[in-house]
Amino acid sequence: DFQLAPMASTAKAAKAVPAPAPATPSREYLRFEIVDFHCKGLSKTVPARHRDESVYMYSGALAYGSIQRVIPEEIGQAGCPNAKLVPDWSTEQVLPWACRAEKGITLRRVYCEMEGLKCGPRALCGRLLAELKAFENQKMELLTGGELEFVMCSKTADGNWEPLFREPEIFTTLQGCKVMDFCYELEHQMLPVGVDIMTMNTEYGEGQVEITFAPRFGIEAADMTTTFRLGTKEIAQQMGLRATFMAKPFGISGVGNGGHLNFSIWAPSGTLREAEKGGASAVSKMTSGKTNVFHSPEHGLSSTAKAFLAGVLAHAPALEALCSPTVPCYCRHGNWAPDVANWGYDDRCACVRVKAEKRGPPGSCYMELRMPSSAANPYLVIAGLVAAGLDGLQRKLELPPERQSKEDGATVLPSSLPAALEALEADEYLTNKLGKRFIRWYVDIKKAELKFLDEKLHPPQEASVAATEPSETEIGKAWRELYMEFI
Repeated sequence: DFQLAPMASTAKAAKAVPAPAPATPSREYLRFEIVDFHCKGLSKTVPARHRDESVYMYSGALAYGSIQRVIPEEIGQAGCPNAKLVPDWSTEQVLPWACRAEKGITLRRVYCEMEGLKCGPRALCGRLLAELKAFENQKMELLTGGELEFVMCSKTADGNWEPLFREPEIFTTLQGCKVMDFCYELEHQMLPVGVDIMTMNTEYGEGQVEITFAPRFGIEAADMTTTFRLGTKEIAQQMGLRATFMAKPFGISGVGNGGHLNFSIWAPSGTLREAEKGGASAVSKMTSGKTNVFHSPEHGLSSTAKAFLAGVLAHAPALEALCSPTVPCYCRHGNWAPDVANWGYDDRCACVRVKAEKRGPPGSCYMELRMPSSAANPYLVIAGLVAAGLDGLQRKLELPPERQSKEDGATVLPSSLPAALEALEADEYLTNKLGKRFIRWYVDIKKAELKFLDEKLHPPQEASVAATEPSETEIGKAWRELYMEFI
């Protein structure tokens, strides 16, 4: 018969129960991070107890290629010394996706600049925004938001990467379901760091996703976009996936990843016109008590807006080098990306799409710069935009008629990266405004990347072997090697 075993004594039972594991000690770390010319994060992670110690980084790292096998000649030969990282403590944030709760690890990130290097993207952007604010003492601020497209990739059995889904189905619900678990996690992780995601959907490309954000003023907008880009890639990597913002990850034909920038300029209430009243929309909440400088209740678009836009169009060929910083970007031309410097009311084929209604609320008046690829660095796009717009304001440039074509006199935009770099170097105003050192370093980086691709796609051959043009498959492979991992 079944019998209960005799119970052990209390003393013996106490010895048999293992002691409770000690609580996991809390560990805090701080990521000192700079953003290079490609919007790639470069960082040193420091235990929080050493947060007040000076942190240094090799200054030449700022100007490496998109992969660090690509080094511009000047940087390689300069023997660049270390530079002190100067943190902007207002950007310190806990990054939820970088913490390790099961290990008691909390990680904070603070954006930094390199001491003495004024050509860094964030420093450059901040300087131009300060010039806009100081212009004629109007205290104008740039409000920017927009959308970023990227491609989600999964690994194949042979270790290569492929689009997470194949058929291009824009807005299709069932297509979106294939990537929505990632999007839900992304939105959840981004809100605590101030990235307010407004919409998530699939786009018209293989594996392509589009995310839109609520706007921010000034440097916070570029910080937000950068945090989103870096965080999206980090979260995808943790999930065994890849997210890439390179313009064309797979092939040459078809649409690419766009990074359209929505912008308007605002001033303190009472400076120009009646202030925007607070409302329920994200823009109304952000701009309550401010005046939209772009809006005119009489004409829809103010004279300030027209002059600013005229400056942007005048320098658009040079801006293309900042908006389309990689070779694949130029495949976007003609695929919902502009090929001439023009503008139009609610025109998605224009270089700058304008939204302005006479009777509409001031917050509904804005412009959309449609040139940028998602591969573009947001700090550099904003810096270039503001520099060009300031030229329009200072010279009171006249805005050309809307929807001009090449035949009407609209300036043709560069159709390749080499041509865009030439336009940037030839633009004397932008060269001086952005800084000759920045222009030199930026152009040298891009030329080093062009050389890398040329050597990959046109390797040395014996004289007896006829040269052949690389296939689309070979081109795509070389592009992915250079850009996919870190852009």
